[in-house]
Amino acid sequence: MVKNRLIPCIVTRAGLVVQSFGFNKYLPIGRLDSAIEFFVNWDVDEILILDITASRENRTFNSDLIREAVKNCFVPLTIGGGIGSLKEIEVALDCGADKVSVNTAIFEKPNLISEGAKKYGSQCITASVDAKFVNGDHIVFKNGGRVSTEMNVQDFCQKLESEGAGEIFLTSIDRDGSRLGYDVELISKVSDAIRIPVVACGGVGRFSHLREGIEAGADAVSAANIFQHTEHNTIAAKSMMKRDGLNVRLCSEAKYDKIDFDFLDRPI
Repeated sequence: MVKNRLIPCIVTRAGLVVQSFGFNKYLPIGRLDSAIEFFVNWDVDEILILDITASRENRTFNSDLIREAVKNCFVPLTIGGGIGSLKEIEVALDCGADKVSVNTAIFEKPNLISEGAKKYGSQCITASVDAKFVNGDHIVFKNGGRVSTEMNVQDFCQKLESEGAGEIFLTSIDRDGSRLGYDVELISKVSDAIRIPVVACGGVGRFSHLREGIEAGADAVSAANIFQHTEHNTIAAKSMMKRDGLNVRLCSEAKYDKIDFDFLDRPI
């Protein structure tokens, strides 16, 4: 049986790790290499690095920053931010990435996913989809969540699957930074519509939300802000996922059964 993955999302802006709130407010946290070192040593399945202003500033990700930061990264890595060509996919893979996350280029260069999948394999291509609930339906947004495409999220994800995307990284704009939990309706809609894996993101405020994401149909769960607090660590997150009966990959050196949680699902 395929394991349910836990994937921290490291959001960067101007070279710094930041917390994101609603795609429009950002609080600086620290250095990228420090964040990677933390996660690698705290039992995660993969890491996703997203440079959220790359496309807006008409540039690709900072390859020098990534190369330096991932020297001690020993888990599968996905890089996203301004990737708009086969050459930039190649550079990302050369920097140490196992996958690339494509967002803005989906709209500007519609053949990129199919060409990337053909050259590097679908397993290397993650399609990043940002959605918002509008007038009774979930609509795909582009340009960092600022512009509506007026496209239904299920139909859009089916199209991405047919083009060769290996998985969908699905973010709820409404829930980003809210700590209210995943938009489970959004997750269910997309996971029911496609066969490729869905990675849920946006809104985790307590570890029990991870179970809700999996139960809604996600194959993997991702979060950013919650892991930037010292009282929240990924071993505690997997401890709760294990307690809730999810099929997670466990580290032989970690002690998952020795963690208790308070009424807010914080480790104590």
